[in-house]
Amino acid sequence: MFDIPTNIVIEDRQFNIRSGGDYRMVLDCFSVLNDVELEKEERAIGCLMIFYEGIDSIDDICALDESILQQLINRMFWFFNCGQEELDTKNSPRLIDWQKDEQLVCSAVNKVAGHEIRAVKYLHWWTFMGYYLAIGESALSTVVGIRYKIVHNKKLEKHEREFKKDNPQYFNWDRKTSEQHEAENWVLQMWNGGK
Repeated sequence: MFDIPTNIVIEDRQFNIRSGGDYRMVLDCFSVLNDVELEKEERAIGCLMIFYEGIDSIDDICALDESILQQLINRMFWFFNCGQEELDTKNSPRLIDWQKDEQLVCSAVNKVAGHEIRAVKYLHWWTFMGYYLAIGESALSTVVGIRYKIVHNKKLEKHEREFKKDNPQYFNWDRKTSEQHEAENWVLQMWNGGK
């Protein structure tokens, strides 16, 4: 119940998660998923190759039974979601850009963790997300709060307008393009068994 997974077992076959599930590996997967220069299938293939040890080429993927491949995709997203089977993200705009917001994210997570997370050799994704979810008042929470209001056309308070004016670099983040939405919908369909 309180274990952090470092492998996935499908039909009595163990698939090790690369890097033991380190948060940096997951963020690499997210980079591939959000890469608009890649086709949908290339994004899925890239993620599988980053996520699983032993899946290092398209040939490795083609050698898998279709049902096992689908389960590998499902379990990969289960892992990304920290053990949650399905999250409804269809109408949720992206408020964090993991690459562009690295300093904001790391600063806030470091405060919760009590140390510089980028200096440790290993930090499991679920532990990272535990820290992330415990973030209280911070520059990150301020930026995300303002972004939320912007994408939902909510009125900003005076102090929020001032913060936005003084820190414009945080408010030109990439919102989802139609191609990214299409890629996410395809991945979600794959995740939900092709439904």
